Amino acid sequence: MPGDARQTSDEQLAAEAQDGSLEAFGSLVDRYHARVYHFLCHKTANPEDAQDVTQQVFIRAWQKIHQFRVETKFATWLFTITRRAAINHYRARGSRTMVELKEADGKLVTSDTPDSNLAERDEHAALWAVARRNLKDSQFTVLWLKYRVGMSIKEMRAVVKLSVSVSVVVSHHRTLER
Repeated sequence: MPGDARQTSDEQLAAEAQDGSLEAFGSLVDRYHARVYHFLCHKTANPEDAQDVTQQVFIRAWQKIHQFRVETKFATWLFTITRRAAINHYRARGSRTMVELKEADGKLVTSDTPDSNLAERDEHAALWAVARRNLKDSQFTVLWLKYRVGMSIKEMRAVVKLSVSVSVVVSHHRTLER
């Protein structure tokens, strides 16, 4: 693969993967595995299910990489696959139970926390747990995509399939009010 993967954009790596580069796709997996897994930990009953669904997401992404349009954001495309995999997981299970952060892999609580201070990590974990318990699934998803994944309103709209960007803004605003 030409160039340094760390300096190559996600979209360029995806284009190389479309040309058959397993190395480029592996770089994308390295970049996104933790984010996809963390998202799915909040959507599945336990960390083992989250890991299984994460693996399914990347298998599906590799199978469908030819459908990715390089003029769009790779993260949006991948999180659309991730969200659909979570929905399929719900359907297969018939119901859903949310995992508390304390039950998830320790990396879930610490990976994006800016300070390694234990009290701050506990506070972050508690806030996400409260959000998970009190928000509708769509509201939680919007909040997660905005603050944990860092997506723009346009990218969130594509992932959650809201027809108008105002819908995402309103959903985000209402979620923050809660």
